[in-house]
Amino acid sequence: MTTDSSFLDIFTLPERWRLINEPLSDNPSQALKRDTDLLREVSSGKRGATARLWEVPQCLVVTRKETRFPYYPQAVETLSDNGWPVIVRDSGGTSVPLHPGILNFSLIFPQTSSCSFNLDDAYMALCTPIRNALCRLDLNAEYGETPGSYCDGRYNLNVEGLKITGTAQRVMLSTSNKKAIKQGVLAQAMLMVEADAKSGTDWVNRFYQEAGSELRFDPAVATSIDALVDNQLAAGELTILIRKLIAEEFSQLINK
Repeated sequence: MTTDSSFLDIFTLPERWRLINEPLSDNPSQALKRDTDLLREVSSGKRGATARLWEVPQCLVVTRKETRFPYYPQAVETLSDNGWPVIVRDSGGTSVPLHPGILNFSLIFPQTSSCSFNLDDAYMALCTPIRNALCRLDLNAEYGETPGSYCDGRYNLNVEGLKITGTAQRVMLSTSNKKAIKQGVLAQAMLMVEADAKSGTDWVNRFYQEAGSELRFDPAVATSIDALVDNQLAAGELTILIRKLIAEEFSQLINK
């Protein structure tokens, strides 16, 4: 794991950053597509670097590869009948559950010859506002794989050995543009704030079972913020607080 702080330049080298703090979407498909649309705008030079906080109604998000499972249509019908409509995303990984209380944070920024960063830099920049926000709740989040978790990776954030955040990344090559942008980078994190981590994993496993895949994950290796703090807030208020803290930490980073 890199300890180089040069990734912090992602926050200061672009001409400008904009933070979009979206309310809960009423359309999961459109909410996921919004990241792709923003990435396309950034990679073409039509939009500057953009951060986004967003949530969606309950759904299970799967990869295009997983739509080729032998009983995929039956799995979609079963999960939809149980309140988990299935949405297909463009990025890789595995299926993930989303619902209100699972907060998504996206960083979308351009790469040029004079402003270029590697995969690790993008993940470090993505996770830094989240880690700083969690520190303000006295939670120490560490990077690392979480064996047995869905959508596992080196840049999970784990608290007390349990996964609390999963991350993903996507690159889009640029067409010819006046700003000499070579590509746009989209780095995404899903943070379990008010969520039943065990139940979410159970529904991921149910999808694989119904679709005819042998893939399974361990419900005991993930957790959520509300399970780690003494949460006396009303439903939804902890998620609002985390939105505020991440936005504040992000603003501090871009204004240094």
